Amino acid sequence: MADYEIDEIRRIRQKISARFNHDVNKLIAHYQALEREYWKSGKYKFVDPPSEKPEPTKPGTKKRQIDLDP
Repeated sequence: MADYEIDEIRRIRQKISARFNHDVNKLIAHYQALEREYWKSGKYKFVDPPSEKPEPTKPGTKKRQIDLDP
């Protein structure tokens, strides 16, 4: 994606955030309301969330552990 598109996405996200005074809880509520609205419209397809069970590891493979501690 070109820098222009990324900049445009960031500008729009910033504008939406500003509408809610950059309050995370208000932003989440806004996006959840949009999701409900889109869901009810039937116009869009939604994917079921992943199950809580971790995917089984294939024999002979190792999962990489990422250390987030500095």
